Amino acid sequence: MWKDTSQYLGELLIWEIEDYLSAQTAKPDNARVAFIRLADHWAAETIAAELESGGSFYAAAKRAHALGMTLPGEMFGVVSRAERPEIFEAVPGTTFPPMAEGDGYVIMRLVAFES
Repeated sequence: MWKDTSQYLGELLIWEIEDYLSAQTAKPDNARVAFIRLADHWAAETIAAELESGGSFYAAAKRAHALGMTLPGEMFGVVSRAERPEIFEAVPGTTFPPMAEGDGYVIMRLVAFES
């Protein structure tokens, strides 16, 4: 079976743009995000550099886990506008730079807005 990848990716982009525009007018209070929880500054910088060079978020998460760089915790979650207001100015698919959190660092990727 042959799949037109360019059409599929175009549709994904359209959905992300529609989601972003909807969030700007509807002002959702929650966003679904993916996390990579990292143990230290070195791990956070290493994974961030991989992502900046075009690496896949999920492949980077898997690699970080395999190398023992991650902290325990869920990979997916929901954050509120009150917790992370900067997320609500972004487009789904945006990956944010490492932020200090608890004993380590977290890199987040905006997956979708929720009502």
